[in-house]
Amino acid sequence: MSPTHRESERPRCPFCAEPFGRPPESHPNREGDFYKWVCLCGAIGAYDATGHNLGDALMEAIASAYDDDWEKALSMEADKDYEIRYLDCYHPGDHRILQGYRTYKSGLAAFVFVKVKAPKHVH
Repeated sequence: MSPTHRESERPRCPFCAEPFGRPPESHPNREGDFYKWVCLCGAIGAYDATGHNLGDALMEAIASAYDDDWEKALSMEADKDYEIRYLDCYHPGDHRILQGYRTYKSGLAAFVFVKVKAPKHVH
C-alpha cells in the first residue's frame, strides 16, 4: 500500500525541520555500515535501513558527532552534552514518514539524530 499525502510527510531533520534527501539503499553488515550525514544545523543523522539496529546507529551518530573519537564520545552524556531525536516509520520506496505505524513491528526504516549542545560560557 502506497501512502497518501495526508498520512505521510517528507522526512525532515527533527532539530531544524530542514527536509533531507533519500539515503542510498544500504544493508549494514557490520558496525560502521550506517549511512550518516550532517544536517545544515549541525545534527548528525544515521540511517537504519532495518529499523532494528537503532542502538548501533545511535552509537555511530554519537561517535561521528565527536569526530569519531570513541573515547570522548563514550564519556559524554545524553541530554547534558548532546541531544538525541528519532525519526521512525520511514518508507524508503516513497521517501516518506508514515503516520500511525511502529517501526519495530512494521519493518520500516528509521533515523536517529544527535546534536552536540553548545558549551555554556561562564562569565
